[in-house]
Amino acid sequence: MKRLFGSALKTLGFLTILLSIPVTILFGGWAILLTLYIIGVGLLLYIVDYAINFFVKDNKAFWRVQFSLGTIYILLCIWTYMEWQEHNVIIFPNDFHGQAGIIFGIEGYPELPKTRFWKREIQIPETGIIVTSTKEEELVNRIQISRTDNSPINYGKFDWDANFEIDCIISDSKVKSWLFKIDSVEVETVKAKMVQLCDDISAKRIVSQYKSEYSVITTDSKGTYLHLQNKGLTSLPGGLEKLNIYKAILTGNNLSEIPPSIFKINSLEELIIAVNPISVFPCDLSNFRRLKSISFAETNIKEINCDLSRLDSLEYFDMARNGLTKIPEQIKNIPNLTWLSLNDNELTDIKFIDKRLSKLETLYLYTNEIKSLSTEIKYLSNLRELLIFDNKIDSLPDHFSSLTNLEKLEIWDNPIKYISPEIAKLKKLKQMRLDDDNLTTQDKENLKKWLPNCTISFQTRADK
Repeated sequence: MKRLFGSALKTLGFLTILLSIPVTILFGGWAILLTLYIIGVGLLLYIVDYAINFFVKDNKAFWRVQFSLGTIYILLCIWTYMEWQEHNVIIFPNDFHGQAGIIFGIEGYPELPKTRFWKREIQIPETGIIVTSTKEEELVNRIQISRTDNSPINYGKFDWDANFEIDCIISDSKVKSWLFKIDSVEVETVKAKMVQLCDDISAKRIVSQYKSEYSVITTDSKGTYLHLQNKGLTSLPGGLEKLNIYKAILTGNNLSEIPPSIFKINSLEELIIAVNPISVFPCDLSNFRRLKSISFAETNIKEINCDLSRLDSLEYFDMARNGLTKIPEQIKNIPNLTWLSLNDNELTDIKFIDKRLSKLETLYLYTNEIKSLSTEIKYLSNLRELLIFDNKIDSLPDHFSSLTNLEKLEIWDNPIKYISPEIAKLKKLKQMRLDDDNLTTQDKENLKKWLPNCTISFQTRADK
């Protein structure tokens, strides 16, 4: 026992090694490096004790050294533990609900309170917004939350995003923040404030200490474009009219409308604003005389109450994944529409097709509830590509042969039982894919004979 506990350093070394056991139990395998570090410190204490025994022969001096080093070690352990426990206390007003935030690194604004005894108390004002010159890196990434009167906050309704940032786009700066949410958020005031600060930065009225690592303005073979996908944005900074961009990708944000600054980009040809909570179709789109392509996929738009006939440059229109049971009539007034995506909706027929869609070359209708290919399909005489798989269509009738320019047909995952011999008129058809669950061997042989220049892929749905 004397070898283990014969001195202060030996006792501390043993207790240190013993500490590694609960650390391993509490934190599991991922803490193996911490466990080895603690064991290493414990063994080091035994080595130091051995060195003192070897070099210090005077008994009183020996115990003085032991006591001094032991005291220093204990104080160091306490200091390390307190450093590990350092945190920020975010104090919200008593009745505060909604979005709050701390916006970092804006020069000229007050600093945050200093840390005292390993705790930094930050009082959120009634507005919910703090703008500070303190940089986010100066704070530890641990928080506690409370209210001014110390009443509890339901952690189940509390959310903290410690990495939200907005690129200022026309400058090389960005604005960083900690975003907090208590209960539901109706108005995202912090994000709006960050956009306002970006406008001030671009106008050189204020300075951000943060620079964008990656530009949201990028280039491809067609030219320069704006890429702001999955950024959690509710609005955009101004000044975009200064950018000569041909495309804006705004997919996967929290935009409830097309940001006003987008309408000022006269050079815009492509707008992708899919997966945003937009519910009202923006009639101002008619001002985009150069617009060639637009995507409103997976938005909340169900109808269009404005004239689209002035969009004479528009060729590509995407309204996929919108839960549509009928097609907005105004789409058919786009004069030069050649590509239309209506997949992943709830359409039950194709009676919406008329001669106004005669210029269509590509039509996506897959993953709907379409039961038949009615005679309206005859209006699509210029169609080259039809993707209509994953529906409830059971036949390819005689009038399907009116698609004389069709080159690609994807109609698999439909219970096709009958194919009209008239399909032989589709001389340009190069690729066809369908299920053969309800087709006989003779049906398949006939199809190959009718379409000798077409690559036909059969698949058995029952095997999938």
